[in-house]
Amino acid sequence: MACLVWIVYFLVSGHPFTAPGSIWPAVATSWGLVLGMSGLLARASARGDISIVGPILALSPLFTILPDAALSGGLPSALGWVGLALSLTGTVNLSGADAVGRLGRVRALFKRGDALDALGAAFLLGFLAAVDRYGARHLGPPSYLVVTHGGTALLATVTALITTPRGLADSLAPRNLVTVMSHGLLGVTGTGMQTSALTMAPAAYVNAIRRMSAVLAVLLGRALFGEPDLARRLTAALLACAGAACLLLAR
Repeated sequence: MACLVWIVYFLVSGHPFTAPGSIWPAVATSWGLVLGMSGLLARASARGDISIVGPILALSPLFTILPDAALSGGLPSALGWVGLALSLTGTVNLSGADAVGRLGRVRALFKRGDALDALGAAFLLGFLAAVDRYGARHLGPPSYLVVTHGGTALLATVTALITTPRGLADSLAPRNLVTVMSHGLLGVTGTGMQTSALTMAPAAYVNAIRRMSAVLAVLLGRALFGEPDLARRLTAALLACAGAACLLLAR
């Protein structure tokens, strides 16, 4: 759906399309990273608590720093490093209160399957942000998004047809179509704004500010699914937001 939206954008606006050319490796890498990250994130949300998944996903800026420096030459300032440290502190805070010592607290947290999946998704998302920044700066956000969304959609469809054809059919059933359409519309809006921002600021900064959604994930987890430990999980999400604020000020 996101690819169709961008195709319509080009047809209506008359915006010139820039062919990937030498940027094809970045485009293809984006396809693989999106598929891996989305799969892990969906499994984490399905098997556990979104109030755990959201704050752990806020670690993704930590995994953006090195690839972004290699691809685009950007490193956080001193205040930016403070912001990243706050995000890490928030994640450590998610672990149980009965664990002993910081290392024990981290180990206790990552005994959870949803936490491990979310960490894997954060790792891939960190690299994805750096690749997206590199590609969008060379092609422009619209051209980069139409080729990445198109390729990802094709790969995801082929993968679903091979591995879970019944699940693909169920996703198109009338009872699920509204959810799928809403996800597509929200996705194309969010990635459009994010990719545009990536052309103007280091990927770690943009990725951290995007992760402010962790607060909403915690609140929705409590309201919709009755997830426990609201105070500790909300604190973790707020620390991630404080980190994002530092990164914004550092810019």
